[in-house]
Amino acid sequence: MRNTLWFGAVGLACVGGEALAQERFPIEASNDQMLRRRNRISLKASFNFGIKTHFTSATVNGSGSFPRVGPENRTYDDGFVNIDISGNAGATTWFWGYNDNAQFTAADGTLAAPNTGASSLAFHSASSLADGATRGSRDTMIPGFELAYEEVLGRWHISEKRRANIGILVTFGWMRLGQNDSAALAGPVTVTTDKYLTGAVLPPLAPYAGSFGAAGPLLPDAPVERAVGVFAGTGSVNNKLEGSLYGFNVGPFIELPLHDRVSLSLGGGLGFVYADTTYTFRETVVVPGVVTANRAGRIGRDEWLFSGIARANLYVALNEAWSWEIGLAYQYAQSYRSSVAGKTANLQLDGIMTINTGLNYAF
Repeated sequence: MRNTLWFGAVGLACVGGEALAQERFPIEASNDQMLRRRNRISLKASFNFGIKTHFTSATVNGSGSFPRVGPENRTYDDGFVNIDISGNAGATTWFWGYNDNAQFTAADGTLAAPNTGASSLAFHSASSLADGATRGSRDTMIPGFELAYEEVLGRWHISEKRRANIGILVTFGWMRLGQNDSAALAGPVTVTTDKYLTGAVLPPLAPYAGSFGAAGPLLPDAPVERAVGVFAGTGSVNNKLEGSLYGFNVGPFIELPLHDRVSLSLGGGLGFVYADTTYTFRETVVVPGVVTANRAGRIGRDEWLFSGIARANLYVALNEAWSWEIGLAYQYAQSYRSSVAGKTANLQLDGIMTINTGLNYAF
């Protein structure tokens, strides 16, 4: 009962205070045109700065275990040795392939005894020239748009003919993302070389690729020898992160009159960024006389990211309904990561500065 009486007293005081303010300062006496209106909607162009992406590389070596621990899929830069439909019965498989006839040696004198002089098929896995480095991409400016709705929840007089507004602001924004990085590279490359005994089987001419289900020439499913060496290499890498960012924020604002037709709004809020992106990469590594690796990967991802924003908007009234506005905002959002085949794109959204401008309609 006491709480009911207390809230009732507060309500009467607020109503009485507003009536008294209107009696002292009638609405008609106000000169600030935009502050007379309660609801507003605006459509603005936005110009976004500070969005960046870090690209990293950690090459996945798919050559598998050595010595053999059981059937497994083995992927190389110049071929593959995989598990066939039989499960690699007899530790052999027909699900294998290679790229270059030079990988086959009819009498390999480099093999250790007792296999010296036997025929062999060599497969290679090369590291990336981009391994261990962080490459970056930062667009100078990313354009977009913002749709905003403002609801004035309260007013108070700060002078005889000046009032301030408080309310809630809801915004929806969109921008098209396109982060790119490309470079020619040179340096040391670590190469893993696995040699397989072909026995009496003469490999089909390259390029050759066996199938999972159809029988074909058999190859041991594990190498007889493995060597790891470092060679001089050259190559290139190209990373690209594309997609769209959608932002939604809601929060309070306070609007202060600066002139008869000019007002300043300060506010902030919380919300979400929906990231819908596709990350692709292409890479070439050339080790002369050993292997040429051509790799590519693609992955699409989408995710909701928490965000916070602080903003300031300046309004200039054109008439009682329309105004022109320009704003500045700082937004923080969580980072966003996409990975495929050892390559990673890490989108950084922790320091977005936005300038926006457009028309505002009050009703």
